[in-house]
Amino acid sequence: MSRMAHSFSVGALIAISIGIPATSAAQAQIPAHVRVMTKSERIRRWLGPQTDVLLVVDQGTTLEVIDFEKEKGWYWVVLPADLHGTRRVGWIRASSVEPDAALASSHVAPPASTSQAQRDDAQAQALVAPSPSAAAAAEDTVAITVRRDAPAVSSAEVEGATKSYAFGDVHFERDRFSIRSEDIERLRVAATALKDDPSLVVTIEGHTCSLGTETYNLALGSRRANAVKDYLVSAGVPAERLVTVSQGEAGAQHDNSHEETRRLNRRVALVPKVQR
Repeated sequence: MSRMAHSFSVGALIAISIGIPATSAAQAQIPAHVRVMTKSERIRRWLGPQTDVLLVVDQGTTLEVIDFEKEKGWYWVVLPADLHGTRRVGWIRASSVEPDAALASSHVAPPASTSQAQRDDAQAQALVAPSPSAAAAAEDTVAITVRRDAPAVSSAEVEGATKSYAFGDVHFERDRFSIRSEDIERLRVAATALKDDPSLVVTIEGHTCSLGTETYNLALGSRRANAVKDYLVSAGVPAERLVTVSQGEAGAQHDNSHEETRRLNRRVALVPKVQR
């Protein structure tokens, strides 16, 4: 090859390489999943440190990544499914998580850029309905194989197999664990459900706001959980179907920096489970 032809070929290659857009390095570095490194971390509804808290996740929790805000250092992630199978999206600080190498091989790179409007639309859709995979996981499907020698299955048995429950939170005054009169009706509903369905058990979670020491709040959360348990037992619910646990301030669902939202963390959550 002549020197002139060689020079032309090199120049053509350079021109071609310049004309082809390269994959963004930042895009390639976005992990498919991240794992929480801190003892607990808040996931926020919108990007920024002073927005509503959607969920507090514990150390070791794995989250699916949608996008990464490099300038501010926040990941846009998919939250774990709730009791109804709904999966919401929110923001978590990059400094509190690390890429999950075990799940990295399944990563599909996100679009090069995601507008705020697209993020808002995705978040709104996630709040309205669960993803197909979450809905499939949450649905309790009963498979019935009909045999000639098999006993007939009644409609009541099939209905019971798909039954689910959801109870409202019981709230408390600051530093108190006595049940308020306005929450009695909620507990009556729970007691009726427990007495009507012998397969139903309930975990009673005691929660507090962030005021006070960690030790004090764990003790206060325990008193609140036991107060609710005592009421349900007095209403005729067998004690062995009630499990109490104190989360203290660790399970905060609302912002603890303002009293109007902090008071909502002074609560007891009734978490139902149907035993098969």
